Amino acid sequence: MARRAVLFDLGGVLFGPGLQHFLGSCERDCALPRGAGSRMGCVLVFGGQWNDHVGVFQLFSEMEEGCQQHASTSGITLPPTFSVARAFEEMAAKGTVNVPLLRAARVLRRNGFKTCVLTNNWVDDSAGRLFTATLMNLLHRHFDLVIESCRLGVQKPDPRIYTHALDALQAKPQEVILLDDIGENLKPAREMGMATIHVRDTETVLKELEELSGLLTQEEPLPTACDPSEVTHGYVPIRPGVQLHFVEMGDGPVVCLCHGFPESWLSWRYQIPALADAGFRVIALEMKGYGESTAPPDINEYSQEQICKPQSLQGIPQAVLVGHDWGGAVVWNMALFYPERVRAVASLNTPYRPADPTVDIVEKMKTYPTFDYQFYFQEPGVAEAELEKDIGRTLKVLIRSTRQE
Repeated sequence: MARRAVLFDLGGVLFGPGLQHFLGSCERDCALPRGAGSRMGCVLVFGGQWNDHVGVFQLFSEMEEGCQQHASTSGITLPPTFSVARAFEEMAAKGTVNVPLLRAARVLRRNGFKTCVLTNNWVDDSAGRLFTATLMNLLHRHFDLVIESCRLGVQKPDPRIYTHALDALQAKPQEVILLDDIGENLKPAREMGMATIHVRDTETVLKELEELSGLLTQEEPLPTACDPSEVTHGYVPIRPGVQLHFVEMGDGPVVCLCHGFPESWLSWRYQIPALADAGFRVIALEMKGYGESTAPPDINEYSQEQICKPQSLQGIPQAVLVGHDWGGAVVWNMALFYPERVRAVASLNTPYRPADPTVDIVEKMKTYPTFDYQFYFQEPGVAEAELEKDIGRTLKVLIRSTRQE
């Protein structure tokens, strides 16, 4: 039976090093007997209440108590410096996303595999919960499903969590591959019929994943596009009766994206999540007259002087502006007219050309056939009559892609 779904553990697989690594460091720092850190890890992984809606502090308290009991029965004296909380804090501070495995997951998903994060996790109510929220937000964007034990009420290696994942993915065990860094978590899944990969090093994991999936998981995946339902939609008033529609994603310094003709905010669907993942607050405008933004009938409303007014950046002192096509002309002029509002500027397909008062720009444009369509639009009613005659054909001619999405 062909494989068609892959389950990824989080800590120690998609994000690492895992908890066992930091407990090993704790073992050395606290001068514990060799192997004590690994045994403590088993106590934490299998003894903690990962399947309850408990907060971090309650979870850590229960884990500390479990480790103290295990140490006592094993004849080990834990020094005052031993701290479960410190091991978790170090994991959050020093751990990183496993980019090759995340890339492999994206390749699998792009090729029709269902992908799922299956993690023993906790409800993070600590001061560092923004980190957890950012990480989980990243995973939700790149995987079909994220299953957390603290939300479900059951944890690995309980077979019920694997049954839940199979039901959610609508897959049979023989169609699924599970990646985990803890052998005990793999055993029940393997007994159910899943293929399993014990994660120790990334290179070996990728080779095993390629053998089981039949895909070259190390190839560079296409970017992940955002769905209209995954972004925040809003409107910014320009003046009474005129407003611009925008979408927003991410948190951090503002990057404002301005599309060209004949497009919409959706033209930036691949760049929006990439910039958000890089730590930016991304705002993609729908320019005046496009999409859900207002289309005033007065031609003067579309002059550069009007379009470049900074009302579209209300509440944002400064932003990086990126434009494409006619959006490129807008961002260049924004930087000229309102330099204090522009942190940086970039343009695609529209190089900057300084104004030259000695040149008649209209006459110069007439010498370039590329701009013929702009003159075609100048006669009121002519373009409208032709383009509205068969809107389906018009859209196919104006907006097309050579790549299947």
